[in-house]
Amino acid sequence: MKNILYSILIIIVMVASCQPPEVGYISDNIHALEDTIAVPRGVFKVGAAPAIEGSTYPLKWEITSITDAEGNPTNDLFDEYELLTWKSAFNAETDTTLALVEEKLELGDYPTIMINEVSGQLAFTQASKFVTNNNIYKVNVKASNVRGERQLDDFVIVKLDDFQPVEFPTEMRSRLQLGKGGGAYDIAYTSTIMNDFDDGVPSVLDGTHPYITVTKVSEEPALGVKVKMIIADSYDKPLNPEKVVFYPSGSTFLQNYHDNSVDTEVDATGSTFSLPAPPFPQYGRTYATGTNSYLMYYLTTDDAFTVDTAAFEADNGPKDWTPYIDPDTGEIRNRAYIRWGIKINDSGTWEIKMKIPYTKIKE
Repeated sequence: MKNILYSILIIIVMVASCQPPEVGYISDNIHALEDTIAVPRGVFKVGAAPAIEGSTYPLKWEITSITDAEGNPTNDLFDEYELLTWKSAFNAETDTTLALVEEKLELGDYPTIMINEVSGQLAFTQASKFVTNNNIYKVNVKASNVRGERQLDDFVIVKLDDFQPVEFPTEMRSRLQLGKGGGAYDIAYTSTIMNDFDDGVPSVLDGTHPYITVTKVSEEPALGVKVKMIIADSYDKPLNPEKVVFYPSGSTFLQNYHDNSVDTEVDATGSTFSLPAPPFPQYGRTYATGTNSYLMYYLTTDDAFTVDTAAFEADNGPKDWTPYIDPDTGEIRNRAYIRWGIKINDSGTWEIKMKIPYTKIKE
């Protein structure tokens, strides 16, 4: 009897071993890496790829429905709006004409939310600035592969933040430098805006900051963006743009707004840069990634300004100016160090102005 049982067991094992292995695996724990995605209205943004917890590739992803915060079905994020979008980033090295730039742009109707069918990443378009009914949405998705599918309700929460026409991703500086001769400079005074949370941001945007302002002056162009850069003395007298120069870096220059313009127009008071669609700037000469891509640098020539010593000492106390006197001219050697750090997300015409502390235009 025992031998019969052993034989039966061996037969069962052999039959089981001949069965083809189970194909594929789909986890019950597929989940988003971000419980909540904060999306500034009017800005293109891509979320993180979900965690698939060993599920077999390829997976196919789709959005099955969206609800508001109370669970009511809504099409707010599916409604389409006409947008001019960049298919690939502007490159100053290759996109030298308007025609070449326009090849990278596409006018079409887009919803606020899309999903990458392969990676599961959620993407949010500039159409979000037209969504005004709610701020909170819950996204339900489905993931499927050869093994089956998973319905993932309340997969991620989308929080639409206010539209930011201008962002301040990195530190800006308006600085007066004092020359000691031989190309050496000391810092005399610096006015800074650190980031989006700087207390000075509201005054920059309403034009009341003493040294740095970013203001929209026209709704045209409706799809493109124009930005006029004005460098002025501390009394708001514009400097001739010819005296605003690139910041040298070896045999080339640090990144600058000129690299972000299809056509740069220069008049007596400033330089106007143009792109057929925001955001501006688009191109970073020196820094390829991160917030540093919005740093833009300029200097002024050493004959641009004179130093307003009386105003400086009235605010900061007495100072020994002797180390900075040019023995040939008897004047204080100086220049401006100009560092922008803004991102303009809105179309229209903008004026960005930097007044250099304690300076007067040199007559």
